[in-house]
Amino acid sequence: MNTENSPEEKNSSQVNSLLNSNKQRNKTLDVYKGILIILVVIRHVLQYSVSDEGGILTNFIWAVQMPGFMLISGYFAARKIDSFKMLAKRILLSSLHYALPFFSWFLLIDVLLLGYYGRNPITGLIHLFYHVDSGLWFLWVIFILSCVTALASYALAAGRWKIAKTGCVLVIVLAVLLGIAKLAGINFLGIKYILYYAVFYGFGWLTKWTEDWWKQWWPKAGNIIVFLCLGIFLGIVFNFDLYHNDDGIISIVMRIISGFAGNAVILTTCKKYETVFNRIHLDKLGLFTLEIYATHMCVNRLMAIEVSFFTFSGLINFVCSLILTVIFTTVIIAVFKSIPAADLIFYGKTQKIRQIK
Repeated sequence: MNTENSPEEKNSSQVNSLLNSNKQRNKTLDVYKGILIILVVIRHVLQYSVSDEGGILTNFIWAVQMPGFMLISGYFAARKIDSFKMLAKRILLSSLHYALPFFSWFLLIDVLLLGYYGRNPITGLIHLFYHVDSGLWFLWVIFILSCVTALASYALAAGRWKIAKTGCVLVIVLAVLLGIAKLAGINFLGIKYILYYAVFYGFGWLTKWTEDWWKQWWPKAGNIIVFLCLGIFLGIVFNFDLYHNDDGIISIVMRIISGFAGNAVILTTCKKYETVFNRIHLDKLGLFTLEIYATHMCVNRLMAIEVSFFTFSGLINFVCSLILTVIFTTVIIAVFKSIPAADLIFYGKTQKIRQIK
């Protein structure tokens, strides 16, 4: 008797599995990611289309965009890892999902296609190691932090003294990073970014692990906390230039506080109006944040920088640049994702990887 499923049954099973997976998704967080990626695109278009980069608008967006992505990335990184095999799988997936696109866009597009660094990959990589912001630095930072939290999650599931073991892992990683920074400089391998954004990424990771505890009292205290966050955020962004100030201790503290406060407000707004945002498909946009982030960086400099954003010509230049960026980003993503090899190389995604995750 033939017990093998027919092609129709297999397709039906795959569809049902996908539907069940989508039902389990947290749509609020998808909407949250959708709003964050819109802010990222707007901020970069402002940076390359108007002379004042949008003024106070940039201060607002810059305060929350990357801290928000780090928070949500850390939240999703909190997974139970109770075997070395699972640890190896998580690190491999992080390598494919983040490190591969980071190097692919830089080497294949910037160096070989566009001809930067004399089309010499070695010269390009040496420069990249000391200036990760020459490439898609966000992916590199996420890759390193995801590997660190994978090790921490593995230690957290390692029986007795698991809290102490987890602490030891984090202390050792911190010591290694500081040691490298001492020898090669704080910018080497993006250590400056890794250390700074580890605050947000780690908070997101802890938030996931402790949500059974804080969800008990959040309904009672949440409204007051978010109201205070709104006041703190507005007070900082209107009175302190987060974007242009140096990296002194006061600037760092202000950026961290505004990052947490602003994202608390955004996340609460997403939860409140989730149904409305879903109707305009912001949750679906949130599924393609990596693709949008990586691709739009190649096409957001199409218009020459004009006068201030707060002039008619500056506004028109910004709007035209934004429209062109959205159109070309959409076209490139559609083409790359239609080719499995390109989807893997530039976005770290294939159907097989999605099934493993």
